[in-house]
Amino acid sequence: MAGDDRQRWDARWAARAKTYEPEANPLLIRYQEQLQGGTALDLACGVGQNALWLAGQGYHVTGVDISPVALARARAEAQARGLVVEFVEADLDTYPLPEKAFDVVAVFRFLERKLFPAIEAALRPGGWLFYQTYNVRRLESRPDMPREKLLEVGELARAFPALDIVESGDAGQLSHLVCRQR
Repeated sequence: MAGDDRQRWDARWAARAKTYEPEANPLLIRYQEQLQGGTALDLACGVGQNALWLAGQGYHVTGVDISPVALARARAEAQARGLVVEFVEADLDTYPLPEKAFDVVAVFRFLERKLFPAIEAALRPGGWLFYQTYNVRRLESRPDMPREKLLEVGELARAFPALDIVESGDAGQLSHLVCRQR
């Protein structure tokens, strides 16, 4: 399974233009003033735009992704910007998340529900979770997407019961959640 995922994502990243991806997700940028540095984890980081933004904000960042093609681009961009990010090639189905290790956890356009408890546990007290991914409305434009990889509308707001919700929503095809560990 991991090999299939790796090949699929490598093919996607290889097919995309060689130029760097857009800036960090606007959801992260919107909370820039509240983010005070520390440690951060970017899950399914792809080419690392969110990890690099967090590193630029003074965080010690770990970015995890299954695609060596994407991670090579992320490492090259980190070097070009003079930023240090630990990029880890790993399958998130088996990658162990350390408990109470991160001040920020960012998850964008990735969904694996069985990771929700580990993501919650990875946050330090007062830590921030930024999560945004597609919901079932995505089927309107991409009917071929597997439904199990899409959130139900309102699901993300219920997924992390021990965290305090700062912001959540289900606008269009994307659902998002910003919350903090107590």
